[in-house]
Amino acid sequence: MAATCGRLFSEELPVTMNDLTALVLTLTPDRPITMSGHLGRASHAMLLRLLASADPALAQMLHDSNTAKPFTCSDLIGGERVDKNARRFTPDKQAWLRLTGLTSTVSALLQLWATTPPEKVELDGAVFTVQTATIDPAVHPWAGQTSCEALSAPHLLAQQSPAYRLSLEFASPTTFRSQGRSLPVPMPEWVFGSLLDRWNAFATVQLPTETRRFAAECVVLSRYRLHTRAVPYKDIVQMGCVGWGDFVALQHDRYWNSVLNLLADFAFYSGVGYQTTVGLGQVRRKTAVPTAP
Repeated sequence: MAATCGRLFSEELPVTMNDLTALVLTLTPDRPITMSGHLGRASHAMLLRLLASADPALAQMLHDSNTAKPFTCSDLIGGERVDKNARRFTPDKQAWLRLTGLTSTVSALLQLWATTPPEKVELDGAVFTVQTATIDPAVHPWAGQTSCEALSAPHLLAQQSPAYRLSLEFASPTTFRSQGRSLPVPMPEWVFGSLLDRWNAFATVQLPTETRRFAAECVVLSRYRLHTRAVPYKDIVQMGCVGWGDFVALQHDRYWNSVLNLLADFAFYSGVGYQTTVGLGQVRRKTAVPTAP
């Protein structure tokens, strides 16, 4: 195709996709404890242990798989920062983390834990009591549950013109992999390309691969307020960006901008970029007053 700033795909897309769920757990430690400044990997390990207790085969499959993972895990949010590499948690102050599911199998377990949560969980050797668990966005702004039809219908089936300016909040450090390097810059083709890959990894009906080209050639990062944040990862320090950015479509094409709007909403559940299963890339549409994990 010679140009991508026009309509590349004009068919209506009957989208069906598995359930999407965001579970938020509020936790308190059983005793005062100083821990790592980033507990995304501990959150990931905790989720796999919980899955193994409910469905050992599923947990083993997710652990062994080299394909896109149908879940995300946040860092443990809260505590008092001791230094750049450590935080202190105490029983009198709640912390929280969120787990998201991108398939009906994982989401079903998260929904079960929302009503019958585990009494205790372990993070990096420390025992925490689960105080509350919710998937209700009225209870916690990072919780939620939706069907694919409910998520996509307002965008792909609507007749009115979609928004051509999209604001995203990068609430936890976000980075992208390109040619073996990590790049903490939310370029449009990386942001929407990442979301497209996740959608197509779990969707029954695929969105067109040309979405990535449209984002690269017809979308710009216009305004932003971003800064880098270091995250310890294994034996290296991973750099990611946090803050917010406005993405503007230069071509006001109804279909393509509808796809971008759908993917922007999907980001709340799927995360964006690299290492979303260990706390990176927690992203949502920007609120009036951004609040971050």
